[in-house]
Amino acid sequence: MFGIHYGSGHLLGVMARDVLKIGDLKVLNQEFGESVYEPGSVFVMARFDGVLGMGYPSLAEILGNPVFDNMLAQKTVDEPVFSFYLGRRTSNNPEGELLLGGKDESLYTGPINWVPVTAKGYWQIKLDSVAVQGASSFCPHGCQAIVDTGTSLIAGPTYDILSLQQLIGATPTNIGEYLIDCVRLSSLPHVTLVLGGTEYTLTAEHYVRKEMLGDRELCFSGFQAVDIVSPEGPLWILGDVFLSEFYSIFDRGQDRVGFARAKHATEG
Repeated sequence: MFGIHYGSGHLLGVMARDVLKIGDLKVLNQEFGESVYEPGSVFVMARFDGVLGMGYPSLAEILGNPVFDNMLAQKTVDEPVFSFYLGRRTSNNPEGELLLGGKDESLYTGPINWVPVTAKGYWQIKLDSVAVQGASSFCPHGCQAIVDTGTSLIAGPTYDILSLQQLIGATPTNIGEYLIDCVRLSSLPHVTLVLGGTEYTLTAEHYVRKEMLGDRELCFSGFQAVDIVSPEGPLWILGDVFLSEFYSIFDRGQDRVGFARAKHATEG
């Protein structure tokens, strides 16, 4: 038996082993957890059948190689690299792509900025700083961040995120979300994250999520407070709000993460 506890619920199940097929790739004798008990509404409403962990082996709940480690051991991929492209909802491009064994040069532009992994569990790297236009920087002496496609928003320590929400004019709701006046988007400040000495600037069009409620459009902040303690201090999480704008490359061979500007249909 195994048990996994998430912030939104927990799973109980048994371990199993089978052949895993992803596209044309085949992984033999892959161990996986087969969930048999899923209390909580989040798993009833979820539009997915499972979770495929792409972190380092130390994060595995049960002893055994994760999928990508087995791919490396069985030599089913050309390079010890995988890459993500996350499309914008308004784009005519594919909604997203996971490429196992390399990178897709047609989906990004400009040079790749490589940032070394600082702890081999999550894909953890150093975040030099986070700044809101015209305001002082958060973690000005650097902090640690996780690059995670499994997190929808950009997350950070509660104290910093509450200050950031105020700076971008976001107000709390009774469901834990932060709302922004959609009319004000063009006047909202930029938010800049610095990784490996390179600035990554997000405009309001990037960090605000737009949702329709009937015939009314609502605008939600793309930042959330999540307190994760590590030996290196509080962790930030660079989730999909960030990764939708930047193609990400995860290099197990050299233990580094690469970022480049993602191409979108609106950019030609």
